[in-house]
Amino acid sequence: MVVLLSRRERPATGDSIQAAQTLLQNGRVAEARQALDRALALHPNDARAYGLRSTIALVQNQKAQALADAERAVAADPASPSAYLSLSLVKQAEFDLDAALAAAQKAAQLDPDNAHALIQESSLLFGMGRTQDAFKLAERAKQKAPDDAHVNTVCGFIQLARYQVKAARAAFEAAIAQDSTLGLPHLGLGLVHFRHNQTDAAIAEIRKATLLEPNVSLYNSYLGKAFYEAKQDRRTEKYLDIAKKLDPRDPTPYLYDAIRLQSINRPIAAVANLEKSIELNDDRAVYRSRLLLDEDEATRSATLGRIYNEVGFTQLGLKEGWQSVSRDPGNASAHRLLADTYATMPAREMARVSELLQAQLLQPLNSRPVSPQMAETRLLMPNSDPFTPSLYEFNPLFTRDQPSLLFSGAGGNEETLSNDLIVSGVTDRVSYSIGQSHYQTDGFRPNNDLKNDLYNLFVQMAVTPDFSLQAEYRHRDSEFGDRRFNFNGSFASAAQVRRSTDQDTARIGGRYALSPETQIIASVIYANRAASLRIPSVNFRTGLESEGAQTEAQLLYKTNDVNILTGLGSYSLERTNIQTKASVNAERQMAYSYANIKFPENLIWTIGLSYQDDEEPARNLSQFYPKLGLQWAINDFISLRAAAFKTAQHIDVIDQTIEPTQVAGFNQLYNNFTMTVASNYGVGLDVRFNNHLFGGLEALRRDLEVPIGNRGDMFYEIERDQENFYSAYLNWLPSEQWSLSASVLYEGFQVEEGASRQLFFPSSPNRLRTISLPLDIRYFDPSGFFAGLGVVYVNQEVQFLDPRTIMVRPTESENFTLLNAGVGYRLPKRRGVLSFEVNNLLDRKFRYQDYTFQITSEAENTRYIPERTFLGRLVLNF
Repeated sequence: MVVLLSRRERPATGDSIQAAQTLLQNGRVAEARQALDRALALHPNDARAYGLRSTIALVQNQKAQALADAERAVAADPASPSAYLSLSLVKQAEFDLDAALAAAQKAAQLDPDNAHALIQESSLLFGMGRTQDAFKLAERAKQKAPDDAHVNTVCGFIQLARYQVKAARAAFEAAIAQDSTLGLPHLGLGLVHFRHNQTDAAIAEIRKATLLEPNVSLYNSYLGKAFYEAKQDRRTEKYLDIAKKLDPRDPTPYLYDAIRLQSINRPIAAVANLEKSIELNDDRAVYRSRLLLDEDEATRSATLGRIYNEVGFTQLGLKEGWQSVSRDPGNASAHRLLADTYATMPAREMARVSELLQAQLLQPLNSRPVSPQMAETRLLMPNSDPFTPSLYEFNPLFTRDQPSLLFSGAGGNEETLSNDLIVSGVTDRVSYSIGQSHYQTDGFRPNNDLKNDLYNLFVQMAVTPDFSLQAEYRHRDSEFGDRRFNFNGSFASAAQVRRSTDQDTARIGGRYALSPETQIIASVIYANRAASLRIPSVNFRTGLESEGAQTEAQLLYKTNDVNILTGLGSYSLERTNIQTKASVNAERQMAYSYANIKFPENLIWTIGLSYQDDEEPARNLSQFYPKLGLQWAINDFISLRAAAFKTAQHIDVIDQTIEPTQVAGFNQLYNNFTMTVASNYGVGLDVRFNNHLFGGLEALRRDLEVPIGNRGDMFYEIERDQENFYSAYLNWLPSEQWSLSASVLYEGFQVEEGASRQLFFPSSPNRLRTISLPLDIRYFDPSGFFAGLGVVYVNQEVQFLDPRTIMVRPTESENFTLLNAGVGYRLPKRRGVLSFEVNNLLDRKFRYQDYTFQITSEAENTRYIPERTFLGRLVLNF
């Protein structure tokens, strides 16, 4: 944008400064610079000349010179609107938005009729999320300068964000007709073409922007992203490299390049680019471009967590997610990063589905597919391995009105078969996703079979840029035998116990932004579940029908140094015995408030308090739960986390919540007995030794008060347990094709007081200690071939009570080593992925105690299987 002088500042005809401005408007930059140099030689303190020279330096990507000239202009004439406007443009280029807005507002104050000052303020407000204020200022600017190209360009971007695509197109075309030298309206028109799924036309327009203003880094970033959509990788790489060289401080091209590199089977280079983008963004994860006028909705929905997962660096992805959520809990992309990363971890199901819910409520319109599996818990399938191909690595980087189809099919031994089919897309103001998922296996022993059928429908509508609504329906039909893994065998397996779960879940939710600092999200979930248990050999059958409803609302307030989350919730549940038809009701009321405070600059304090009132006929619990956390970035390489907080296990059936799932990176949501109260104490250390080596330590202690039985029963008691978790990890990138991850995990469980659970459930241990040492090596070839080899050593000690003598039995132990391997090929042009994996390659038999004794539900997802299993998988993207 050429900064036009106000009426007061305009010189007489023939003045060299007026001549320089005319030359600039005509694109004759070199001649304009010479005219300004002559003017400054005659008048060294001419603010007008310094302001225009700052504009030239900025266009030529000489930001330091541009800032110096803009500051000289303001110093020479503090009453000059054009001087402050030049300063605003430079501050915007440095992404110092507060300073840029202040300078633009000063320019508008000095000259209320200056259309360029108004439109600059409008564009900054829009980029900061103040859409309504930006629209009003843009309308004022357009009234004062209806034929100004820059004014029409900004109006076009704002109209595009308001889903007024036709009006936006007209504005961009008008701007191009009014000033053929500007690149920005061509970029805007390119976005319109992408929205209409006109790829070639879109690329042509964005290319014009780079030709007209070749020194603008962001235009080259967008051209690279456009060629990514066209699946022309060489050109994508070319223009992203140009963008990096033009502005080495802009994280945008590094973010786009990370997504590109992951898609062409170079995830290690993708991690390097992602880490670089974080470094350039003040050590904060980047989820969108730095072009303020584009909300970059599609990129914000990209699966950054997949990049970390693919190389086996789960902890690194978690760290970035925790930090992002703590700094901005209203960032949908940060919640999605956590949800995707939790999907590969055991004992994180409730956290995963809750982070997914928060991400969906906060997200903009996008065509990202919604997997039927992602929102469900206790599907009892083997945990997803980071090596397993994902349905989420084919996201487009532009919002487009078109449907997409994803298919995944798999088959293996034990009669294992699965498939997923998802259709998703965007149409005008509505996005949608329809999915189906099937999984079946016979299991590794008799009565270990499982069959899951899942269906979902998700629809989101952007009523306005600040107000969105969404609805979701899910159906689950599961039938299975004994999926538990007990150290000394299982009664359920021997007795041929059969279980089934049939559940329907309906959800509505919404988001309303009151201001850039304040927004409200709300969720209403209804679930109806029929769970049955039968033993065919003795003609026995029982079960429960559960009908629950949950309503939650949350207010999010955010400034640069503080964010506050305050929420309310209500939950009701009715359970009916399918045999006796007897019903019991349970209710829960809750309220909470969390504050994340950045003080000083490198510390984030989390202070919170929640209140829960749980009532059942035989039990009730009403209590406050304090939260305290600290995240300390000691320097650029070392960060420390610590937390102390108290939680209570809520009533089941609906596992999703919008309450924060973690405090300083320590999980709050575990699957324990209903109304279990846990006091949690944790400390963690993460170290970045260099750009290729990362490591860390973590310790967590949980003191549990577990209600066993119903109040008034003879054997009712509050059991006191202690859990200890210790872990250490090391992630290494020795080259661009190899990654190595190693860790040590210790899980300890000890009953400190109480014996009722062991008396009624002899398979529940009194003490359990598990040590595991996983080591993963992965190879990625640019041709598309990838392979992985994993070794895990497990050592377990278990101690049970003798139900007859109530004495502790001798400790039993088991240790085993499992070898896992996999190979795969990423199809060209992002068409899909083909893989084949073998777990327990050496067919090792072993005993193992899982952690289902801590919960009242059917079982937990399987960690290890004492039999060789193999699985072939094909993922296709249409």
